[in-house]
Amino acid sequence: MVNINSMVNTINICFPSNSSDASFKRLIKWNNNNFTSVILNADFSCLGSPIRAGYGGILWNSARFYLSGFSGYIRNSSDILHAELYAIYHGLLLAKDLEINDIVCYSNSMHYVNLIKSHSRKFHVYAVLIQDIKDLLELTNVTVCHTLRKGNQCADFMAKLGATSDVDLSLHHSPPESLSNPLQADAAGTFFFSLEISFFFLFCLVAFLSLFLLAL
Repeated sequence: MVNINSMVNTINICFPSNSSDASFKRLIKWNNNNFTSVILNADFSCLGSPIRAGYGGILWNSARFYLSGFSGYIRNSSDILHAELYAIYHGLLLAKDLEINDIVCYSNSMHYVNLIKSHSRKFHVYAVLIQDIKDLLELTNVTVCHTLRKGNQCADFMAKLGATSDVDLSLHHSPPESLSNPLQADAAGTFFFSLEISFFFLFCLVAFLSLFLLAL
């Protein structure tokens, strides 16, 4: 039988209470890189059962004023990659329609940021959509950046709004009333704590739980 006390001691040795290996706190705010151009925040959301996929985002100017927003529901899809790419695509398309040429696009997924920045993959399942995004990037001066979720909370709100609607695309020329508090917090430059957990810590935690279950 597995010795539970021994496993607990092992975890404590690997991750003492003052260790920064397991997790660390980081301050994050909207436009964390302090760019002075128009900011596009884009995000996706998958809610409910069966899953409803939505996307959304917001355009802000350098003075932190809301310019426009968008949200939408993706029919017959629960693919988060599709939803996030859709959010970025529609955000860039909206910026183009508003004749905004200098943009910083924030996404809270490093995978999607790298996917857009990397060379095109012909046989990727969303190769056409990715290329459409790249074509829009070439038309304007766009910088694509990663942010943590706490720095993307207003876009997250719009994505959830899209997922709970039945409209393929809605444009919001003025912000939804229930978005006022997150908007004010972001516009004020409010900092939030973001707790990040290391992969190694998660691996050890899963291993510990597996051994614990085997010992029952």
